[in-house]
Amino acid sequence: MFGGMDECSEVLAANAAFYRAFESLELSQMEEVWSRAPSIKCIHPGWPLLVGWGPVMESWRRIFANTIAMRFLLTNVHIEVVGDLASVVLVENLESETRAETARGRMQATNLFQRHEGRWRLVHHHASPIDPQLADVTSEQMH
Repeated sequence: MFGGMDECSEVLAANAAFYRAFESLELSQMEEVWSRAPSIKCIHPGWPLLVGWGPVMESWRRIFANTIAMRFLLTNVHIEVVGDLASVVLVENLESETRAETARGRMQATNLFQRHEGRWRLVHHHASPIDPQLADVTSEQMH
């Protein structure tokens, strides 16, 4: 962890709020954790880059409309705070239920937060699936 302990705790709480909103499947809760800045960005696995409040919130609406339940176990959490920007890099161990199936997967994710008026808000979320064959390879082994 880089940054003061108070800042890291605040960012960790903001990150936890994001995943609670994700698991709630409630768009109003998801709207609470995001910045209203026109530059917000989101990349869901398999989706193109989404930029701006409208496209990002519409993506969450679509995901929530097609999901019955979503559960996360977050591992390998790394936080860095530099001024009013913070990054959280982690592994999402995910279980999701739709009407058709229950799926499990692991995503490498990056969440970027910006402090605005004393509150950390999400400005960028990017998740990519982890290939099961590479799941146990550490970054040190790949360099």
